[in-house]
Amino acid sequence: MCVPEPRNLRRWPLIALIALVAAACSNAPAPLTTTAAPTTSTAPASTSAVPSTSPPDGAATTTSPVVAIPVESVDCDGREGGLLCEGYSLIQRYYVDPITDALLAGAAATGVEDLSTSGSDSVSCAIPNQTFQMVCDAMAFEGASTERAAEAALAGMVTALDPNSAYLDPRALQLLEEDQTGEVEGIGALVASEDLSAADPESTPCAVVSATCQLVVISTFADGPADLAGVEAGDIFVAVDSESIDGWSVDEVTATVRGPAGTDVTITFQRGAVQIDITVTRAALVIPVVETDVVGGVGYLKLNLFTDTSDRQLHTALLELLDSGIARLVLDLRDNPGGALDATVNIASEFLSGGVVVRTQAPDEDTEYPVELGGIATDADLEIVVLVNRGSASASEVLSAALQERERALIIGENTFGKNTVQQRFGLSNGGALKLTVARWVTADGADFGGDGVTPDISAEIDAGLTVSEVVAEVSALAGWPAAA
Repeated sequence: MCVPEPRNLRRWPLIALIALVAAACSNAPAPLTTTAAPTTSTAPASTSAVPSTSPPDGAATTTSPVVAIPVESVDCDGREGGLLCEGYSLIQRYYVDPITDALLAGAAATGVEDLSTSGSDSVSCAIPNQTFQMVCDAMAFEGASTERAAEAALAGMVTALDPNSAYLDPRALQLLEEDQTGEVEGIGALVASEDLSAADPESTPCAVVSATCQLVVISTFADGPADLAGVEAGDIFVAVDSESIDGWSVDEVTATVRGPAGTDVTITFQRGAVQIDITVTRAALVIPVVETDVVGGVGYLKLNLFTDTSDRQLHTALLELLDSGIARLVLDLRDNPGGALDATVNIASEFLSGGVVVRTQAPDEDTEYPVELGGIATDADLEIVVLVNRGSASASEVLSAALQERERALIIGENTFGKNTVQQRFGLSNGGALKLTVARWVTADGADFGGDGVTPDISAEIDAGLTVSEVVAEVSALAGWPAAA
């Protein structure tokens, strides 16, 4: 079940696994993925109006005359184009921090302004209150269809929130839900976006492929379709089936490259100074969440992602390691971007005999997540090292912090990413979803590792290119364990 080590996954925030995680043009997988029904706003109706022909603030100007289309501004009563209202209501009700209507409206208008004109005859503009009239003005100037403009407004509005909140269109949501099952059909490659205009492109994600936003292969599944076809780490996506991906979102690329097992997709890559075409035959793939090994009596267990099934996979792998007679365990969470909170609690419970794994703090209430009794690795005679780096985020931080605070494990490596927020997904009427930050997590004792991350007990940089045996040997030396035979 081994997965090749990705190259420098410190860039982790926008991970899209073309056979795995599609990050929906946003960030790392969120540690909470429950779903709530959408609600509608009860804000007073706005006055119907046809805006002037002047572009809204910030909109591009043209050299030819622009004629605004008629726009009917309506209240949030469930009419066509009500996505903005749904999103606004959810933000007001569930978002972790207060945020002004002015910020939300400005971001929503910008989202509409970024659309290309589509020549609609008229638009229905459903807005929560008069502060959002600028959104209707932008719709009039851009001339986009009601549905398209409403979706753009919602996507834009979410950009006013924290980086971990996002709008997931129906396609992106489908990809994410497929990933969480642990079984998908695709080419078996891990990719990430890089913003070339940023000071640190590899650590700065971007959403839409362009001259300054590229999509790069980080690694391929061992013996998977991409690997067998010759795709290499560092290859940059240029086109899919002869169609340029310039202007495509990361989700669009991911969705297009995926497809039924047995079908082919031809991808054009930039490799160094040349472009190459590689045809890959898609296959049904199981996400390789866990990999294990035993080196001289030391068990090695690498957890790559927290999926809906990762707790069960880890339980099986851990049981096999314990049955082999190991006395020490290296739990490798390097470059694990996180995932489902329920799985995290269950995995932590394998090593803890009681107490609380983590607490979340929301505006209205705090919630404790207790240990699930019956863990198979709670014996203190089993010594544990948790290996982390800057790419260990979210659920990885919850797990490592809980084991560190309870003195159940020695943490070795680098400070973790520092993602202390909890997201929740809310279904929308168009089949998409809104992912909102609804809380912040702290340890059972109240420690908050947002920003700086979890500080290891022993700081060390473990080379990503080391073999399992070399990793175990280096960790054993740092932990003061006897050398593995």
